[in-house]
Amino acid sequence: MIQKGLLFLFFALPFANVGSAQDKISYAVPKDQWEEKFGNHRAVIKIDKPSDAVSIDFLWRRHDADPEKRRMIVINSFTGEEVLNIFRIQIDNERCKLVFGPVKNTGSYYFYYLPYSPVTKQYNSGEYLQVENGPDSLWVRKHQLAGGPLKFTGVTKVPVSEIQARTEFHSFYPMEVVATEDELNRFLNRYRDDYLVFAEDRSNPIKMPDAIPLNWIQKIPGSDFNGKAKKNEYYALQIGIYAAKKQINNVKLEFSDLISKGGSRISREAFTCFNTDGVDINGKPFTKKVFVKLGKVQALWVGCDIAVNATPGIYEGVIIVKPENLKEQRVKVILTVEDDFLADRGDGEPWRHSRLRWLNSTLGIDDEPVAPYTSLVIEKQKISCLGRSVQLNNYGLPEVINCLENNILASPIKFTVEINNRIELLSPGKFDFKKQKNGIVTWESTSENSNITLICKGEMEFDGRLSYNCQVISKTDIHVQDIRIELPLKKDFATYMMGMGRMGGFTPKNHLSRWLKTEDSFWIGAPAGGIQCELRGGTYHGPLRNLYQPNPSPSWFNGMNGGFRIDTDDNVVTASAYSGARKMTKGQSVNYEFALLITPVKELNLKSQFNDRYFHSPEPTPEVVANGGKIMNVHHANKYNPYINYPFIATKEMRGLVDQWHEKGWKVKIYYTVRELSNHLTEIWALRSLGFEVLADGNGVGYQWLREHLVNNYTPQWYTHLGNGEVDAAILNSGESRWYNYYIEGLAWLVKNVDIDGLYLDDVSFDRRILKRMRKVLEMNKPGVCMIDLHSNTAFSLGSANQNMELFPYIDKTWFGEGFNFDLMPADFWLTEVSGVPFGVVNDILMHMSVNNRRGMTYGMTHRGFVPMWKLWDQFGIADSKMQGYWEKNPIVTLDQKNVYATTYLKDDKVLIAIGSWTNDPVKVKMNIDWGRLNLKPDEVKIVAPEIDNYQKERLFKIDEPIPIDPKGDCLIIISKK
Repeated sequence: MIQKGLLFLFFALPFANVGSAQDKISYAVPKDQWEEKFGNHRAVIKIDKPSDAVSIDFLWRRHDADPEKRRMIVINSFTGEEVLNIFRIQIDNERCKLVFGPVKNTGSYYFYYLPYSPVTKQYNSGEYLQVENGPDSLWVRKHQLAGGPLKFTGVTKVPVSEIQARTEFHSFYPMEVVATEDELNRFLNRYRDDYLVFAEDRSNPIKMPDAIPLNWIQKIPGSDFNGKAKKNEYYALQIGIYAAKKQINNVKLEFSDLISKGGSRISREAFTCFNTDGVDINGKPFTKKVFVKLGKVQALWVGCDIAVNATPGIYEGVIIVKPENLKEQRVKVILTVEDDFLADRGDGEPWRHSRLRWLNSTLGIDDEPVAPYTSLVIEKQKISCLGRSVQLNNYGLPEVINCLENNILASPIKFTVEINNRIELLSPGKFDFKKQKNGIVTWESTSENSNITLICKGEMEFDGRLSYNCQVISKTDIHVQDIRIELPLKKDFATYMMGMGRMGGFTPKNHLSRWLKTEDSFWIGAPAGGIQCELRGGTYHGPLRNLYQPNPSPSWFNGMNGGFRIDTDDNVVTASAYSGARKMTKGQSVNYEFALLITPVKELNLKSQFNDRYFHSPEPTPEVVANGGKIMNVHHANKYNPYINYPFIATKEMRGLVDQWHEKGWKVKIYYTVRELSNHLTEIWALRSLGFEVLADGNGVGYQWLREHLVNNYTPQWYTHLGNGEVDAAILNSGESRWYNYYIEGLAWLVKNVDIDGLYLDDVSFDRRILKRMRKVLEMNKPGVCMIDLHSNTAFSLGSANQNMELFPYIDKTWFGEGFNFDLMPADFWLTEVSGVPFGVVNDILMHMSVNNRRGMTYGMTHRGFVPMWKLWDQFGIADSKMQGYWEKNPIVTLDQKNVYATTYLKDDKVLIAIGSWTNDPVKVKMNIDWGRLNLKPDEVKIVAPEIDNYQKERLFKIDEPIPIDPKGDCLIIISKK
């Protein structure tokens, strides 16, 4: 491998009959980097004597697209002077032939052929420079470079001595140095097999799917593979196949045992091919078919699990390449197992690729609850979980849902089938529990009449989520008016609603919506209890994002016939998701999937909210440290976590940071998710070999490294310039894939080896299954310590709370607000979309589009790092208080003005009152205080608005004195004994 800071040269073997192009060029990475603006690649040209014109003709063997469209720059290495004239003769991916001049000095000249305009800001990279202006016409005529046969009068031929990359990371050598067409043809005339096989070490990932590298031309196809492994190592290697004469169909690998001379054995069962076999995110094995089109290259990545007690020695066996349509080929494998032992399987050294086995991990998949949740309790057909219970009827549907000891349903939930303007009455059959575990219970019920059979399969998990698959089977040809799910809630528990085309707020008396991109779910309820309903059956069920949108469930969508409505009468609010009319033939079945989440998912942890204070920087200010800062979120794009969603390179730096702040009593959490992946990802070439399973397809472009190495079939994402010419350029993930398994294992590795205390998640694209596994992994390794907070930009999801609600059982805090215009949003929006109060999840306020930072304390929120509010919390002792919100039935404090609300924080000897105004005008409000519920007497108290720096001035108030509130402002009042 090329090492930074040193000059390493690599020589390609010469080939005869390659025309006038040079056949011997070295490849190097210089000790010192050149300026980024000149691009990532250059050729070094040695000039022995000054000349008005010199020519070069060399094979630069490029894989990137459109080399003829890039500017060319020739620089005198000593003076920095740019050569004035460049005349292009032949520019293509194989060869560069041109004349340039004048060259006034001897020595080295640098020929830069991929210059671009660096952008040192985030998100968008710069562009390649436009093609240089043509050379001076007099100079062209002087050297007879145009107008008939080129005579090259007075032109000196000079060699290219070296091709250099700006850094090792940018180098094309050796696996992206392309064989020429002539070399390939002569090679294929020598080896006439339908396909050719090349075994490669893990240190040389196969990178080009549409070309073979020069070093393969210099090999004998099918040569033995020799490798060295250590005891307990998960050893990786590659089998590269080139479809030379025919397409390769459904290729698989078979493995023999590897046997040493002493008779020791590595079983064939220790091998796996990640391209053809895997384990999905639910822990289920699967196989893939791999096809290789004519003229294309496919890398097959292989893992071999070396036992912890393996006997050192030389082991031999074979890997058999078995296409469905062509003859098999065999590669002899000679693997030396050394006496050294790798305690971590090799995972701490990314170049080993041992972590590829993480793709097939099942870590965190089990039927057990995770803290703070407890085991499910079953009493007949009643299932109880933390703070909630569900009574099932014989149809398998909830007839009672208790939240905090309140039944929120007005009548049982119904799965309704309507035919010929009549609701089908079904006779329920036998109700059966199918599985009863600590963390999950499943059941099945069948009901029917003369027209249809309804098979209801349901399950409930420890977090209060119910999942259903209702299968409707027709017994005859029928015309269905509608099939729908109906949730009838008591009006007292249906105060608020969000989803299905509506941002969070008060439940409308009536509402009708049709299918749009975010209309896959809704929540209806109140802080005392509610239900989220998600309509499933589409292709993606994580939070909806700009780049992650599902194809709607065909049963619910039903060709735009489906929709959602709310109907209200005096006592009941019914939320219905309907699928509309359809024809069904005899024996036809349609599956309707949906999930219900009972809220709140857990008790609101206000002690943590007020004690666990977050700061988003690895360098907290002294003021933050001195005033109770406790939790550090380390984003990407810094020296501790430089590469987005791949925190496995600067691990020493990160571990040093973690240790430093642990000594000060802080927790350190990091940014780490999966929606996009850094181009510094070690396994990027292995993932590319999986097709579009992990990395999404796309039109390419973006940062120059992506264009020069990936070339095409990718989608660029977040771009960050890290300084000193280093760039982190992410590409899009394809969605649900085995990378989630890798991610889970990666989290476990980070907790164990870097000692992080949890994660900061920013708009995730995975669903609750993954977050549940994440929570379990954290609890396995650091019980009761780790925390997860979630940030979301509502511009992506059009409603962060509803879209992320299925994740709420497993997170500690949200940080919502980006994209919200808080100054326009009413209080009911704040309660539902921002605060987290109805769901049992606290929030820190984030106001990107607000003229002030007011009113957060009406919901127990403030800004991260807002020290003046922290000081007030400590002065009052708010962590030991009890919050009583204005949304509760009998508030302790009410006000005499509309759209102005008061939330109280109660202690034995004092109370803090947060008054927030959602009016556009200044108001004066009088407090109506229920003194009988306080341990205070009105004639023995003082009422003060305490001084809060940069927030409010101190002021004393008399009993019943009106309190002035600015437009969209607030006032914090403390009432205590004199």
